Amino acid sequence: MKKSYIIVLLVVLISGCSFFGSKKNAIKYMNGTELKSLVQNAMNGNSSADSLLQNLIDLSLPINNKYNSFVVDSVSSLHGHKFYYVMLTFPNPFYNRFAFYDSTFALYLIDRSFTGYVNLSLIKNGDKLFLTALEDFYSKDVLELNRLSLFQITDSSVTLVFRDFTKLVSRENEFSQSIFKISGDRIITNCSSTKPSPIAGKSDVFDFDYTHNKYLSKIDFFSNFIMNQINSFKREPGKPEITDYNSALQSVGIDPGLDTLKSSSNTLNTEGYSLTLTDNWKSIKNIGIIEFLKTKMFGTTYINDSLGATISVIMIPNADSSENYINYSLNNSTLGKYMVRYTNKIELKTDFVQFFEYSCGQKKYLLILKASKYTYKAYKEIYQNIINSFTINC
Repeated sequence: MKKSYIIVLLVVLISGCSFFGSKKNAIKYMNGTELKSLVQNAMNGNSSADSLLQNLIDLSLPINNKYNSFVVDSVSSLHGHKFYYVMLTFPNPFYNRFAFYDSTFALYLIDRSFTGYVNLSLIKNGDKLFLTALEDFYSKDVLELNRLSLFQITDSSVTLVFRDFTKLVSRENEFSQSIFKISGDRIITNCSSTKPSPIAGKSDVFDFDYTHNKYLSKIDFFSNFIMNQINSFKREPGKPEITDYNSALQSVGIDPGLDTLKSSSNTLNTEGYSLTLTDNWKSIKNIGIIEFLKTKMFGTTYINDSLGATISVIMIPNADSSENYINYSLNNSTLGKYMVRYTNKIELKTDFVQFFEYSCGQKKYLLILKASKYTYKAYKEIYQNIINSFTINC
């Protein structure tokens, strides 16, 4: 089988798990055979089956049941609590899904970020159990990448606790990162290359952050090095890549111009980036922004009075990171034409706020989304489409 060359770049569509979350909903008891049948029916367009699966399949897209791999299996926690998981990969990774359920159809996790072929395996380390997912995919047609994800399995949860690149193979060199040691509070990795390079012989430390429930590195050495290698590689891909929401729709045969939400929106081309908003957003350029920032910075703020929402976009130095300007850590990331880092949804008294950092070439932007709790929940698709529409002119 040939490897997929299309890489999904959307913040929500590949970014790891959904930004907006999902609720568990117990229906009835099931087994693996019933789950596989439901997934097959949902892939064939059965909305009732998809509803039981809590919208595992996006039925607004053209039906696609020509998958590369379709795995339904189970894994039990160390104390015997059973979870069923579904791994679906397609030639177009816009359709890829990885989900966990229990026997009552309660949904524990959906991950839409996988971009290539995936190998799954179990690792037991002391009192912790991990399901590992190793991806193999390409960027710019010729750069082969591996990415490792660790999902921790407990009696009551399935959590993505670690994700990072483990390999990049180019025509000139091969760069690798391997886990040297893993414990409950720390992962240590070693870096190497087949030819002399800046990473050879170096290591990184990922400490477990109990606030975010993830292993995090303070420097993320290997990931930053790999992103620099990809961004500096000068080659136009011969195969189509999904670079934004419109190209994602085009990849499945949908004309973005016919989408009702898009047709009532305007793409605002600001110096360095573009953002698609409906007409009821007003913009204020070159405004001093202080909310959520450690010091005042200047950028553009978009305001929607009817939604009770604001979006602020600030350009920051390429060599800098958003954590130098805000008191939150951007612990999630996605890979594509852009490097996108983001926080989870943060709950305030009456609002939700979320931070995104977009990097491409020599440009880097911090985007701050603030919305009332009501509209954030009621109109999450609108916010999702806006975030997906952000593009950098790089």
